[in-house]
Amino acid sequence: MKTTITIALLFISITSFAQQNDNIWKSEINFDIGITLSTLLKIEKKNNHFTITSPKNADIRMFGGYKARLGRLFGKSPIKGIIVTIKGKQKGDSLYGDTKIPVIGKLQFKGINTDKVLNGQLIQNEIIIGSLKGVNSSENHNNYSHLLPKILEITQNNIYSKKNLQTKEWKKHQKKLKNLFKKAQDDIELFLGFNMLSSRLSFSHYNLYVGSLDEGNETNNTEEIEETGSTIVFEEKNNNTAYLKIKNFSSSQKDLSEILPKIVNRNYQNLIIDIRDNGGGGIEAAFEFAKYIVKEDIDVGYFVTNKLDYSGFMPDLFKTLPELQPISTNEFGKYLKSEKGAKLIFEKPNNNTFSGKLYVLTNKNTGSTCEPIAYVLKKKKLATIIGENTAGAMLAASPFKVSDKYILSLPIADFYTYDGIRLEGIGVKPNIETESEDALKKAMEIISK
Repeated sequence: MKTTITIALLFISITSFAQQNDNIWKSEINFDIGITLSTLLKIEKKNNHFTITSPKNADIRMFGGYKARLGRLFGKSPIKGIIVTIKGKQKGDSLYGDTKIPVIGKLQFKGINTDKVLNGQLIQNEIIIGSLKGVNSSENHNNYSHLLPKILEITQNNIYSKKNLQTKEWKKHQKKLKNLFKKAQDDIELFLGFNMLSSRLSFSHYNLYVGSLDEGNETNNTEEIEETGSTIVFEEKNNNTAYLKIKNFSSSQKDLSEILPKIVNRNYQNLIIDIRDNGGGGIEAAFEFAKYIVKEDIDVGYFVTNKLDYSGFMPDLFKTLPELQPISTNEFGKYLKSEKGAKLIFEKPNNNTFSGKLYVLTNKNTGSTCEPIAYVLKKKKLATIIGENTAGAMLAASPFKVSDKYILSLPIADFYTYDGIRLEGIGVKPNIETESEDALKKAMEIISK
């Protein structure tokens, strides 16, 4: 069996080497949100049809031959390890087709290709959201090895607990990162490879992004591309019941500030809050939500950094931390970078709040900012939590500039609930457990009874 695998991988490597310099276009895929991905594309044309592809065997370079082969066998890796594919028809120099890019999905492509030019537009729902520009090149890879030392230095200086960097797990992870940064041929391989490897670590919120960072206020454009439209979905299920899906706590503050007062004023008897697949976000939207739900001062929990000498939950020590209700995520991030930690609270609001019965839907992708909210609502008996156990990904992360193009997001503070539970790796168990897809149905059944 080992001999067969070795021969197969050797064949793949030889094939890849033979094709490295065959009609390569050094290209940039630029999205209107400020993200630019550098890649190397190959163009093949036949019978008025064209195919543009990113480098083959990206999965082998990211994860090694054995795991890549298994991934392809079970359909978890793209065919031939090609991450980006653009296919369509050619008419003269004009190209018309479809694009598949990870995370972003399927887009329409309109472009032009001559001996010297490769240009195109990326279109979603008839709206141009990005562009592609390429020049013919003899290069067959980009160089990323110089970035890793800076990433490791930032990690060492800022991670919430340096004990994480003294484990066998971290040492193995470093070796994998070194291999990735040496072999990755384009931004897409580096981005996907880094974040997929990080997802296997025992701590969350360790990610690499392509984007820009304004270090003055720490805002960045590393958010995943969202669906066009609102970040919330409101629906009146019946005269007594309202349903509100919050897609994220990153960019939903404005939408929540508009819809929540209306929900409160209509005096619904029941409100279903759906945070399934909500990966979290910032403080602003979370506090906007709490402003219409909590009726008194509530202790949320403690954020502790590597500047505090602690071991596990130490209530007497943690109670010495200052109480905060930060104005913004940026403000809170700056504070945590320089201080020992803080006690986070939801203060009693001055406005009217929801007075009916509250139901919160969760699943395994409900993470980060969502988790302290779900925990507090459950423990204070302010809501019934329905669905699946949450992700258990609750650390405070902050972005750091690696280069003009790359940003490292890493956890700078651990979190303990007000009563001493560390949610990282554990999550929040619902009051009523059910499959994610059945959670809303279950909530409606409870309400109807």
